[in-house]
Order: sequence, then C-alpha cells, then structure tokens
Amino acid sequence: MNIKIVVDTSSDIPMDVAEKYDIGILSFLSIFGDESYVTGTELKNADFYKMLEASEKIPTTAQTPYGDMHDYLLEQAKAHDCVIYFTISSKGSGQYQTARLVTEEIAEEYPEADIRIVDSEKFSLYIAETAVRAAELAAAGKDPDEIIADCMEYIKSWRCYLLVDTLKYLEKGGRINKTAAVVGTLLDIKPILTIEHGLVETMDKLRGKKKLVDKLIDKIKEDEDFDAENPRFLVVQSDSARGEEACGKLEEEFGKGCVRMYSEFGPVIGTHVGPGAFAIIAAIKA
Repeated sequence: MNIKIVVDTSSDIPMDVAEKYDIGILSFLSIFGDESYVTGTELKNADFYKMLEASEKIPTTAQTPYGDMHDYLLEQAKAHDCVIYFTISSKGSGQYQTARLVTEEIAEEYPEADIRIVDSEKFSLYIAETAVRAAELAAAGKDPDEIIADCMEYIKSWRCYLLVDTLKYLEKGGRINKTAAVVGTLLDIKPILTIEHGLVETMDKLRGKKKLVDKLIDKIKEDEDFDAENPRFLVVQSDSARGEEACGKLEEEFGKGCVRMYSEFGPVIGTHVGPGAFAIIAAIKA
C-alpha cells in the first residue's frame, strides 16, 4: 500500500529528515503587520527571528490557506493509496478543523481519496518524530489504521521540558496564564513548560539563569517517568548555543545517538516561545 505521511511547518521537522522519509509539509503563514509570509519557503527561520526582535508588535500565525491545502491534499490523494496528515494540536490552532473540511470537500470531488486527518494534540518535534515512525511503519507494510493507532500511543511516550527566555510571547499569544508570567518575571523563576492535553502547561520551575541546561537535564533525570533504561531525546531551540550544549551534554551522559532529532523552532512555534528558548523532549516509560 502506497501511503503518504504529511505534517505542517508547526512540526519543525528538519528538511533532511522530511526528504529521507518522503514526508510532505504544509506551510502556515507568518504575519507581520500587513505582510504575510509562507513559512519554510518565503520566510526562513533566521530572517524570522531578526524580524521578531525588530518588530514592535508580536507577529501572528495563520493556517495554511484553504485552497493551498485542498490542492496539495488532492494531489497527494491521487498519487497515493492513502494520505495521513498529523496536524498541530487542535487546541492551539484551527488547522485540524480546516483539514477536516478540506477532506470532506475532496471526498465529493474525488471519492477514491483516502485522507486521514489526525489531531496530534502536540507541537513541534513531537509531531516530526511521530511522522518518522509513521513513515517507517508504512514502509514495513502496516495499514493506515495500524499506523494511526500505533502513532497516537507513541506520541504519548514523550514528555517536553521547555524553557523560554521571556514569557511575554506566550502571555501575549494567550498560551500561558498571565499571573504565572508576572510571577516568573518578578522572582526570576524559569517555569519548565510542557504540553498536556494539547495545551502548554507549567510543570516545574528553576531559579536563576545560570547552568540552565544542566538544571533541566537534572530535572528530567528526577522525573520518575523518565525512561532511563532506554534514554532517547529530541532537542529543539531558538537558541543554538543552548540547543547544541544540550545535545552535547545528553550524548556525553547517555551515549552517542541518544538525541534522535535536533531542530530549530520555526516561525509557527517561535512566535509563541520567542528567541532564546530551548526544549528537550525525553522518552518516558510506557
């Protein structure tokens, strides 16, 4: 069975990984004032962060334009037996609902289409890693139902530990409680953020700004759910120095190859976490 796996630019999937596994990518839009840019093509990450720091107003993001999504999914449906699209959490974006509407329209135009829209309930490398697993399962001959069932369990076997340089982007984007943002600023507390039920939540906290990578790794090791027997990590950042430091220290402690994927927050997630953020997504026990 010829199955196409699709994600969008909220997944922060590295291009070499997408190409290796033939994973399709739909693009969100990044909007600065009256100007909109297609993420991943018209707007590269480095340019986005320069514009973000120079902008008086925090930019916004918009879903993949309806027509673009329709044309892409129809094209893929005609070229494959099945298309499985893992979307960003429906609690953080309307992309999932739009994709459902697009799929219903395509079904009327092209009844042979088999398009599965799956709400990942997650963001960033959670989705990228799950898409890779889906592609591997498809290559192994699994059918769409088996792939989706497996992947929705697999995505739950990871836990995000996110630190941001400033909480203002999350606060203004409505992604964190305003009181938590104010307290964090006043007391120099760094909340450790995670994703629960499709939303960003505060998990724990660190004090001060020194040795953040070491402190975060220590917190992961203290987590009773951490899979210490088979340690695996995904690292994503808008602060390359800390991201690279995290990769180095994780591999030094847990062995080469423990970091399965390394990437940068693109404009979709970067709009909310801002510059200077980094996250370690660690495998947890089943």
